[in-house]
Amino acid sequence: PGPPGPGPPPVLPKRLKKSKPSPAPRDLGRWKAADDLLLINAVLQTNDLTSVHLGVKFSCRFTLREIQERWYSLLYDPVICKLSCQAMRQLHPEAVAAIQSKVLFSKAEEQLLTRVPSSPVPSLDTFQELLQRHPAVFYPARTPKALQLHWQLLRQYHLLQDQT
Repeated sequence: PGPPGPGPPPVLPKRLKKSKPSPAPRDLGRWKAADDLLLINAVLQTNDLTSVHLGVKFSCRFTLREIQERWYSLLYDPVICKLSCQAMRQLHPEAVAAIQSKVLFSKAEEQLLTRVPSSPVPSLDTFQELLQRHPAVFYPARTPKALQLHWQLLRQYHLLQDQT
């Protein structure tokens, strides 16, 4: 074969396929420190990302996949973990308390609450005693009032042990 002649130039595709940008930079803006703290506490309580997706209200709507990816990033990506920890440390104590009050109830907590009889209606002292008798079961930020409100929901939906 001879040397290449002055033939037509090679045809270039009109559109070159661009690689998709990494989702991490986009997520850095969407995931707030409060969301990370809520995610961490909720997962530690329930051990279930699906429950967290269904039961936790974050600052914006995240898909189950986004929640799974963020959890994985917090565990295994040193850059994301470091940035998130720095941001969470800067949260105001009142903001942290508000976030902790939103943490889901664990199955063990709900089992103890379902044992409280539906009548007579228990007082706050009953829930205070429950917290004192089972400190290892209840999330540290739980208050007697929070237990009472959750118990009322359980009673409303007939989920107490003495209800049929």
